[in-house]
Amino acid sequence: MRRMILFVLALAAALVLMPSAAVADPNNESATFMLLIEVPNVSQAPNGDQVAVTGEGEFSVHSKSVDAAGRFTHTDSHGAVLAAGAWEATQLLSYEFYGCGSVPAIGADLPDNLCGGALKLAVNLTPDGTTLELKGVLTIFCVIGPQAPPTHDNPTEPGEEGIHLVVPGNANFNQIVSGMNVYIQMPSP
Repeated sequence: MRRMILFVLALAAALVLMPSAAVADPNNESATFMLLIEVPNVSQAPNGDQVAVTGEGEFSVHSKSVDAAGRFTHTDSHGAVLAAGAWEATQLLSYEFYGCGSVPAIGADLPDNLCGGALKLAVNLTPDGTTLELKGVLTIFCVIGPQAPPTHDNPTEPGEEGIHLVVPGNANFNQIVSGMNVYIQMPSP
């Protein structure tokens, strides 16, 4: 009898202590999103170089898959083009879901299928006219949703969206200059 009581107490404690976030966290749900970066999202490196990125595609939270591609343009601090070319996602590294339907930082209400988050992708960058493939990490910030931070890296710009692009050994574009993008949640099958 004592074993039965201990078992019931252990089971009750496990149920009480079970993290409820796992049930309510949208990152634990199967969801597919369309990614749209129609206007150039610009980010700057510490030396003043900038990169502008556009693109589109689809990603799924579970099965953690991505099919996305686009264009990039790398300019120096004076605006001279150093490289331009194509990027292609090779892996969805992470997705921090911010929610859907609003941009609290600017008080905007949006349709329920427009969502936001921090999407981190492994990408291959191929400069035009070459067969060179540079590996990089592209993070796309869309500030839609009630969990969106008021800003990412520029406290004077509420509702700021944009990208970071890290090309190890080459460049670290880690300061958002401008951007506008969106994740559109696709209907479940």
